[in-house]
Amino acid sequence: MVTQRVWHQKLSNYHLVISNITFKELGATKNRKRRKKLIAPVDRFDKRMLTPAGTALAYEYLKDLKIPKNDAFHIAIATINACEILLSWNFTHLVNDSNKQRINDINLSKSYKKINIISPNQLGG
Repeated sequence: MVTQRVWHQKLSNYHLVISNITFKELGATKNRKRRKKLIAPVDRFDKRMLTPAGTALAYEYLKDLKIPKNDAFHIAIATINACEILLSWNFTHLVNDSNKQRINDINLSKSYKKINIISPNQLGG
C-alpha cells in the first residue's frame, strides 16, 4: 500500500499538521475500531484551526471552484498556516492540475504563498 509506505518511510521527514476539520471528519467514523485506528497516528500532529481569515479564503475558492466546502476549508487552513504541502488522495477536487492552478492564483492574489497539493505517491523523501 502506497499510503502505508509513505506513512512509515517518508512522513518522518516533515513537520506534520492536521486541521480541526480533518480531525473532526476522522472522529465521525462510525466504526469505533476503525475510528481509533484512523485517529491514533494523527493524534500527535500539531492541530490547526479554521480561523475567520481561513473561512474568508475558503469562500474565495468556492466562488471559482466546484469543490465541497470542507475541501475549501482544508486548503485554506493549510494556506493560512503556510504549509508547503497539502497531502491528499482526493484527485477529483484537490490533486487536480486545473484546481491547483486556480487555488494558487487565488492564493497569490490574496498575498498568500503557493501551496503544493499532491498525493502520497508524489511525496519526495
